Amino acid sequence: MRKSLLLLPFLGAAILSHGQTEKPELVTDRPDQTEAPVLVPKGGLQVETGFVYEKDHQGDTDMTNFTYNTTLIKYGVNDHFELRFITEFLGNRARVAEAPVSKVQGFSPLALGVKIKLAEEKGLWPTAAFIGHINLKTGSKEYTPSYTAADFRFTFAHTLSEKFALSYNLGAEWNGETPDAAFLYTLSLGYAASDRVGMFVESYSFFPEEDKADHRFDCGLTYKFTPIVQWDVSGGIGLNDVAPDYFLSTGISFRAFK
Repeated sequence: MRKSLLLLPFLGAAILSHGQTEKPELVTDRPDQTEAPVLVPKGGLQVETGFVYEKDHQGDTDMTNFTYNTTLIKYGVNDHFELRFITEFLGNRARVAEAPVSKVQGFSPLALGVKIKLAEEKGLWPTAAFIGHINLKTGSKEYTPSYTAADFRFTFAHTLSEKFALSYNLGAEWNGETPDAAFLYTLSLGYAASDRVGMFVESYSFFPEEDKADHRFDCGLTYKFTPIVQWDVSGGIGLNDVAPDYFLSTGISFRAFK
């Protein structure tokens, strides 16, 4: 997979740079669905990449979705502004009854976006940020949207104790196939088991304007090899018949220059 190979030099740079100076701890937007309100440090280039496997069975249709490589690249412009770039290489396999398996794969539309810091945590007021993306009419033919799409969310986080944190998002997204929005919420409880190991449990849902709601639950853990290199693994289940039966994910995140 070409994109994964291209990211290896960045990973090497991040590992080699560790230990030369004191660096801010890595905070990522994966593996959970709850985006963090923390921005990449000014001048830092952060890469978050991974793989997702998703299985679903409805009626006489078996569906397997792959995200062979999802890559989020973030650059810290200043203490209040972050640039974001997202690209994915997707795959889909479907079998209806005894018919032959149909296969589709290709690149998703490119997404360009920003994260803007809104507030620091103070008392009951959480750390807060705004995230927005424009999904361009690009990508492979099978995944190119009919219209330019967009998504946005407000992200919040509360420190509950030295070990626990509560994070949540509220927002909406458009898929580019219809003008209808899908509203969303996420709610994640994080636990710092040690300086290197973190865990989370999460509930999240999508509420399309013209379809049934999609409810899901997941959990996972992260392991920091260094303060700026992190591995993650997670999995979850669908909570109703609209959601996939189950899904699994793993990935690596790292930061260079800062």
